[in-house]
Amino acid sequence: MIFSSYPYLIFLALTVSIFIFLEARLPGLRRTFLLLISLVFYAWWRVDFLALLLTSTFVNYAIGTMLTRRFRDGRTVHWLLILGLVFNLGLIAWFKYAGLFAQTANTLFAADLPIPSLFLPLAISFFTFEQISYLVDAAAGKAPHYSLLDYSLFVAFFPHLIAGPIIRHNDLIPQFGTRRDSNTRADDIAVGATLFTIGLAKKTLIADNIAPFSDAVFAAANHGAAIGTADAWMGTLFFAFQIYFDFSAYSDMALGSACMFGLRLPINFNSPYKATSIIEFWRLWHISLSTFLRDYLYIPLGGNRHGSVRRYANLLITMLLGGLWHGANWTFVLWGGLHGVYLIVNHAWRHVTRRAGLNVPKRFRPLTRALSVAVTFLATLFAWTVFRSQSFDSALAMMAGLAGAGGDSHILSFGPLAWAGFVAMFAIVWGAPNSMEITWRLRPALESYYRDAGVRDIGRWAWIPGTRSAIAFGLLFVVSVMALSNLSPFIYFQF
Repeated sequence: MIFSSYPYLIFLALTVSIFIFLEARLPGLRRTFLLLISLVFYAWWRVDFLALLLTSTFVNYAIGTMLTRRFRDGRTVHWLLILGLVFNLGLIAWFKYAGLFAQTANTLFAADLPIPSLFLPLAISFFTFEQISYLVDAAAGKAPHYSLLDYSLFVAFFPHLIAGPIIRHNDLIPQFGTRRDSNTRADDIAVGATLFTIGLAKKTLIADNIAPFSDAVFAAANHGAAIGTADAWMGTLFFAFQIYFDFSAYSDMALGSACMFGLRLPINFNSPYKATSIIEFWRLWHISLSTFLRDYLYIPLGGNRHGSVRRYANLLITMLLGGLWHGANWTFVLWGGLHGVYLIVNHAWRHVTRRAGLNVPKRFRPLTRALSVAVTFLATLFAWTVFRSQSFDSALAMMAGLAGAGGDSHILSFGPLAWAGFVAMFAIVWGAPNSMEITWRLRPALESYYRDAGVRDIGRWAWIPGTRSAIAFGLLFVVSVMALSNLSPFIYFQF
């Protein structure tokens, strides 16, 4: 069920209403109701995949229970953890990558392997990573024993189920027992509805309306056309803005939906195009994924504890696997590799400048900051061409166009209104406060993540519940709902 759809709007309104009734009259049924309604949400599109979600949940819960008990008894748990990792990674490998690996083997080695025709289950990458983190924590003695109800709700809770954020068991499960009074409930509904509306507007009014421009250019490249310089730059810029507003919209709508039930999810998006370095970009873009990769892949590989060469190798491996996580296409691996190289260069540059004691004079710092933001965005933009392309050939066609060595295509043409919208996107991305800053006063995300993500206080510009704000966001909601005819899935649904 897509967040930006009429069925979801009705589903959310009914679910929140019933939950509020249960909270006031039958609080013991709240978690059971949320679990059942989350399973309905997941089964809405394909009922058969519900069996996969339930099987994954029960198997991981059983292994996690044995891990926590054996850890308390001082018994070995490594084989259990390995069993759990093989099970989870095996699911992803089969459903997501079996076709890619078979096709690659056939191409490189003439292996003549059968290519399985499998339909990718929704959310498999997200709920699998969440359960892997639980098993690793359980094996390390960092996870308590949970009830089956709480654990199942942690996995299936519908606001984060389909496309994140990737949440940790210790961030969500302790919240399930929280009781709200009427004032807290009213604040939660207000901030949740406001944040949801901001996300809905980003999706329906911006992301969905600029998608055709980028789609046209990348489709032409995929069909072998030589892309001109103007088309390559405009197509890539439009995709950079599309994925920015699309993903931030999903993050806002996920957090807003959870808020209405009194539950907080982690911040997952915090103006990443304002980053002054690639290191900072990955602290602001898909925060829950980058944190997961750091804690459960980069650090176990050795992190930065074994010298620079090993550190850079660990960075590259982490980003290559992070790229592969995004989809069954080698272009995603190349995209991850590019960001791995970016991070290595970034860390090496910091090391050299610190050792040399280089400091920018204070009067030049605004200029160097602006230059750093521009260079970081251009590097990110270049990598987006690979991310969006369906093959290496189409990626090379786009890169040639960006470098001025492409063709003389004339795919895009738009008038003054479209140009005004293009300029407005620049202004919003780099000049406007983001949704977390606007709603920070009522903390719609987990408190600890505000400090880590660097969310700033924007003072009097921050949103305050009241009649004026209710009217303003109510009108924005109506306009956004009227644009639902442009319905399209979120980009991260495919991962």
